[in-house]
Amino acid sequence: MPKLELYLMGPPYVLWDGEPVTILRRQTRALLFRLGTHLLPIARDRLAYQFWADRPQNVARRNLTHLLTHLREALPNDEVITADTDQISLDPDLAWSDTAEFEQRAAVHGSCNIEELETTLRLYRRPFISGFTLGHSTEYDEWAGQERCNWERLHQDLLKELLEAYYNQGRYAEAIKVAHEYLRTNVLDEEIHQRLIELYALTGDRAAAANQYQTCAGALREELGITPLRRTKYLYWAALEGKLSP
Repeated sequence: MPKLELYLMGPPYVLWDGEPVTILRRQTRALLFRLGTHLLPIARDRLAYQFWADRPQNVARRNLTHLLTHLREALPNDEVITADTDQISLDPDLAWSDTAEFEQRAAVHGSCNIEELETTLRLYRRPFISGFTLGHSTEYDEWAGQERCNWERLHQDLLKELLEAYYNQGRYAEAIKVAHEYLRTNVLDEEIHQRLIELYALTGDRAAAANQYQTCAGALREELGITPLRRTKYLYWAALEGKLSP
């Protein structure tokens, strides 16, 4: 059965049965993205407020009804939308989103093996609905910003878990790659710098270990005005002295 596919990790786009779906109105797209993020029912009053916080509730709800009609007309199958007097949702049997899939997989990540973690992380292309704003609604854009932060934190947590899984299996080159990917989103996480210094030392690359320490020290100095922790300094010294060799 064809499904509506919403790709919201990164610049958003929509597919139906593998073909692009074009929705011209920004506000209509915004509603679709809102409904597709978690694929859970959302109260009409909540949606109305997020789109028209400056309007009386009865006006906002009427506007929402009109917007919902526009969305139904824009979709290849209007049965994707489920609505009653209180809530609106997308039918999970007819709709899929990378965010909902990512969330579902991450909920059980503690028992995942490396392959499952890798599969989950591939769903995260870039930050949530990158480049998309509603503009006229501060509430909607604030919601999107909070979602963006939440997804990024979840992404970071999974990267850390994958990093440690690689480390524990002695897959140091892959662990190094994941650590650098993590630091691109949070350069001030000193524990990851520590792990990288150790990983470089374990692979025999003392110069890279030293460079990583300098990168860490520079970031902490420039952003926070502090020096590295005692453990970071110890790992740096131990790497240079060859005390962390495999």
